[in-house]
Amino acid sequence: MWQVGPACYGTKTAALQAAASAQAGAIVQHGGGAYVASVSAVAENGIEYALTPVGGGASLVVQSLQEPMPCNLLTASDALPIAWAVAGGWIAVYMIKSLLLARPEP
Repeated sequence: MWQVGPACYGTKTAALQAAASAQAGAIVQHGGGAYVASVSAVAENGIEYALTPVGGGASLVVQSLQEPMPCNLLTASDALPIAWAVAGGWIAVYMIKSLLLARPEP
């Protein structure tokens, strides 16, 4: 599983397609000029962009090698230690508050 943003995808290609769709149509700087980016190809090892100059002219093809992140979403087994830590904190606060309220007034 591979992650792009908050979503996980089954293959690297699907994850890179999701990442590429976020860049399609964006205006980017390359070599001192402004270009409109469009996606020309997506493979398992990267994305190929076609950069069209904003003022017109010949397009450039730029290959961007990328490796998507492995999917690391939290699962129920990850939540259990977090829940115990939160519960322990609340119990400690309750005990301290109880001890402060139980002390005799001088």
